[in-house]
Amino acid sequence: MWLDAKSQCCKVIDSTIEVAAYLYKNDNLRIDQRLKVISMCLPSLFSFTAPLIDWPESDLKLLTAVWIRAYKNAWNLGESTANCLFTFSWDKSGLQVKLPLGTLFTSVWGNLERCSQFDDGTRQMLALCYQEALQENRCLDFLELQDASQHLSWKATSANEVTFACYLAKLLDIRVEWEPFHLDLIASAPDATLSALACQVKLLLSIQIEGVMLTATCLKTGLDSTTTIQVGDRQHSIPVDGQAWNPGLPSHRECISRSYGQARWLYELPGMATDPESDE
Repeated sequence: MWLDAKSQCCKVIDSTIEVAAYLYKNDNLRIDQRLKVISMCLPSLFSFTAPLIDWPESDLKLLTAVWIRAYKNAWNLGESTANCLFTFSWDKSGLQVKLPLGTLFTSVWGNLERCSQFDDGTRQMLALCYQEALQENRCLDFLELQDASQHLSWKATSANEVTFACYLAKLLDIRVEWEPFHLDLIASAPDATLSALACQVKLLLSIQIEGVMLTATCLKTGLDSTTTIQVGDRQHSIPVDGQAWNPGLPSHRECISRSYGQARWLYELPGMATDPESDE
């Protein structure tokens, strides 16, 4: 990143102008090669810091204009070519190219997803941001927040990343169904609760000890915030919380994540609660 947010915006816009100018001056590339330059350069220039700084609406409009100019240069089209050719969808006879708004949407929601996956403080900060967004807009969940955001301005929503993400979804007419803090999610379960449940059902874990992958059984949760596991005829203690000791064995949550990487819900772990829908 370069200095403050304003400088970062200027740097991204200036770099994008350089790409557009390169496509205008270079006659040695085919159209498909020029489009490849756009796809490799423009999204990466923007998406790296897009969710990290406050992009003013005016700067995004300017960036969008430069992107469209780059597409025109790639197709050898004149400056007077209607911009709607690039913004309209395929069903409206448009080219439906990737533009900054869609890139910003992907980056912001992707950042929320990453924050929700790791128990390193970012998840807790996201939870606070999420609750603040719901309370300020008197909503119950993400879907209601997306509906409510249509009545807000760009500037008003940019103060809260969750509200801003919902605002972008509404601008693009995209419906995002997401429950990152549902009580039945593995990621939402407190570390101590997850450890207690795993020990109750004697959950099997894959764990690397001295460079060898072994199978361990969860036995009990200790008073020192550790989980006792049985590996063969030996017992080991691993930390209950989400951060592993370094050096040392991985934490209990990390072991579950590595052993059952596809599982999102508690009932998807062997021996734990079954899918509530199956009891209906």
